[in-house]
Amino acid sequence: MYLGSRPEEAATLAAWAQELEQQFHIRTWALSVDLAASDGPERFHAAVREIGRPVDCFVNNAGVLYYGMFAALSLEKQVEIVQVNVLAHMKLLHLFVGDMVQRKAGRIWNISSVSAFQPSCHHAVYGATKAFIQSLSEAAQEELRGTGVTVCTLNPAYTDTAMIHGEGFPKRLWWFDVSGVRTPEQAARQGYRAFKRGKALCITGWQNRLIHTCLIRLTPRKLMAVLSYWLLQAKPSLND
Repeated sequence: MYLGSRPEEAATLAAWAQELEQQFHIRTWALSVDLAASDGPERFHAAVREIGRPVDCFVNNAGVLYYGMFAALSLEKQVEIVQVNVLAHMKLLHLFVGDMVQRKAGRIWNISSVSAFQPSCHHAVYGATKAFIQSLSEAAQEELRGTGVTVCTLNPAYTDTAMIHGEGFPKRLWWFDVSGVRTPEQAARQGYRAFKRGKALCITGWQNRLIHTCLIRLTPRKLMAVLSYWLLQAKPSLND
């Protein structure tokens, strides 16, 4: 098993690798690469090929999120979002799917988001990158029919990770009252079950499935944008 992380998370990654080896006897390699670097995906792929163990299932989970108005967030931050969520994601998909096609077997699990299905105000670039990932994944899956390789997406709503506790992200959004916030374990378990069944798309939570597969088709896009603006704002706490 290969594990990947940012360089600043190398110690944590090494500890996880050690736990997997000691408790579950899974041979594990920890690779810490900055995917925001222009050659990051290529270096990660090269490191995997140098080790020489083929990848049967690749979880494409790189992602960056900054919260704030598009005009107010720095261009540097928004370019970083595109660099990681679009360019790195696309490069990793291309590099690993190429190996799998040669072996005529493999699975790619792209981590997308429910933000892929409508505008995401206050993190507009993030939502746009997830729409890119979704469109790319669905097109690639269709093109790969008959090759032995499949591409699917996991589309969680807000999940309780460092991503929603970063600089500038509100403690609560109005949207949390609609869909809640799931733990990473909940999202992973639901996604894994869907992955084993061969589903091409998995939206976590019944509320989100209803909203993003049914209601969104019946709602005018202008109204969706307005709702996004209001529901993705910070919700004042009782102490404010």
